[in-house]
Amino acid sequence: MEVCRRSKSMDLQGLTLELKQTAHSLAISRPSMAPIRNWSLVFAHRFQLQAARVASIHDAKRQGILLADELLTMQQEFVHLQAKAARELLLHRKSVVTLSYSSTVESILRHTLPSGCRVFIAESRPLMEGRRLFRNLSGTVADLRMVTDAQMGLVIPTADLVLVGADTVLSDLGVVNKTGTYLAALVAHTHGRDFFVATDTYKINAAMDSSSCALECKSGKEVWPSQEASCDNVYFDITPAQLVTGFVTEKGILDAAEMKSKVNRWKLLGEELELNPNLAYLNQ
Repeated sequence: MEVCRRSKSMDLQGLTLELKQTAHSLAISRPSMAPIRNWSLVFAHRFQLQAARVASIHDAKRQGILLADELLTMQQEFVHLQAKAARELLLHRKSVVTLSYSSTVESILRHTLPSGCRVFIAESRPLMEGRRLFRNLSGTVADLRMVTDAQMGLVIPTADLVLVGADTVLSDLGVVNKTGTYLAALVAHTHGRDFFVATDTYKINAAMDSSSCALECKSGKEVWPSQEASCDNVYFDITPAQLVTGFVTEKGILDAAEMKSKVNRWKLLGEELELNPNLAYLNQ
């Protein structure tokens, strides 16, 4: 949207190239966060199709801004559909555990949590993103409990299920999310608790699996300012597919086989989405 607003290109070809280059730069900027890649490429592809039908660069820029608005609305609709899908999942649950911050998890808990259900939120060191979720849900969810990450081994065995967000779902259905998610999944598995991942299908990276995914690291200063050089600060971990009970998506609650079909769809069309301007996939 901002490129369409600010571009100095004087012709459609130049604007299209600028948008395509921007999309590809974004696509490779955060390898642990698939939606940045997918939505950027979706925009570039859709813009190419639309630009072929307009008469002037002014019209193309206007169409690009409208397209961005459409995709942003689509993202919000995905969150609404995930919350709708989660309603039956949470029905009759008395306690839920989550960690870190996920806008999707926030929406699900805000709109579908049964009355009286207790929510445990793990703080998610080192930046304590879980506190943001706690603050946002305060006043909406009556029974909120904040716990340290190390207490997940204590609270998960007493809860009905674990619900987390995701930054990426890999081709082997490994889930990339804030560090601590894998530990939560292991505890849930050991104690026979359901472990669900709230993720839309645009968070799939079909070109990367658990062995090839590069996990992002941040400065050790966030962990211990006076001992920065001695601190590891890996931001994400990978939860293996066998620890995941199901996926809460805009297509409903999907099991592993159903989610794998979505991975295969992205895998078949991924290269074409990047390279083929005539692809009609995104209109399906």
